[in-house]
Amino acid sequence: MPLPEVFLYDASDSVSEASADLAATLSELGTEAPFVIASHHGAVYAHAIKTASDPRTPGPRADQDWAMDTGSAAKRAGADSIVAIGGGRVLDLGKLVAARAGLKVIVVPTQLSHDGICSPVAVVLDDDGRSQSLGAVEPSAVYLPIPTLMNAPLTSFAAGLGDLIANPLALRDWRLAAEHGLEEIDQPAWDLSAEAYSIIERYLDEDLASCASDPEFVKLLAQALILSGESMIASGDSRPASGAEHEISHAIDHLYGGRALHGEQVAFGCIFSVALYGDDPAGLMSRLRRLGLPAHPTDLGLDAGATEAVLLEAPETRPGRFTVLEDADLDPRSARALIARIWS
Repeated sequence: MPLPEVFLYDASDSVSEASADLAATLSELGTEAPFVIASHHGAVYAHAIKTASDPRTPGPRADQDWAMDTGSAAKRAGADSIVAIGGGRVLDLGKLVAARAGLKVIVVPTQLSHDGICSPVAVVLDDDGRSQSLGAVEPSAVYLPIPTLMNAPLTSFAAGLGDLIANPLALRDWRLAAEHGLEEIDQPAWDLSAEAYSIIERYLDEDLASCASDPEFVKLLAQALILSGESMIASGDSRPASGAEHEISHAIDHLYGGRALHGEQVAFGCIFSVALYGDDPAGLMSRLRRLGLPAHPTDLGLDAGATEAVLLEAPETRPGRFTVLEDADLDPRSARALIARIWS
């Protein structure tokens, strides 16, 4: 499967110049009638693009029905592509709109909060207001506007790192499934996921605020997140970058509507994976605290009972996926014991 072209703008710190460069890049790609979906933060870029219809800004409750309706509107407008500009939610909606419309999608992230930038997966609300992971269209191109990415909130950088911290554990879960004869490992996809983590590993114990002010760090974080997404394109699903820790995040979404950014919840989920593999999660929790990521259930507003419910719900979020959580086969008693062991 072809991987997306990646374009990076760092010629100046001007957002207006970056937006003009995006419009020129779209023309070079042969995009003549783009249908633009943009967040409020992406408005400058959206208005620099000449389109047949006004850009659409999804509301906070934009769901799968919204994606279906917007895909139909794009087809009626004679669009030849979808251009999604914004954070992870807008990019996911753009990928799903493209799937519904049968069009290619070009994504322009305005923050680097998770590895779904170029994955073939979209996490979008269902009719009940719950986040659901769906197969979607992987981007044909990714445009990285460094001037805007540099100004993203520090929490978004932490969340991006949090999503990548999961990669080694997701690969460990993949190996566990293979050892049980349930799956086969796709080595190119595995290597992309491992490389993504290796790129950012040296930053995990540095001061994040200092890192976020360094354009080179921002570029490397973007590269790592794209590689992680490409690992999913290579494998055809999220297996190389999503294991038990993502099931934990999905369970929080399902039960409590989400308590933090996706990457923040995934980082929290990693604590359980480490503990279930028999390792001491103390070092990981210290690292998460330094990065400003949740390291205790109360950081996500979860008490002991809610945390237990999350652990028991997590395996139900990805039927057919085997991870250390499925291997542990927790019941209420063993779930409570695990929580007590980690945060005794």
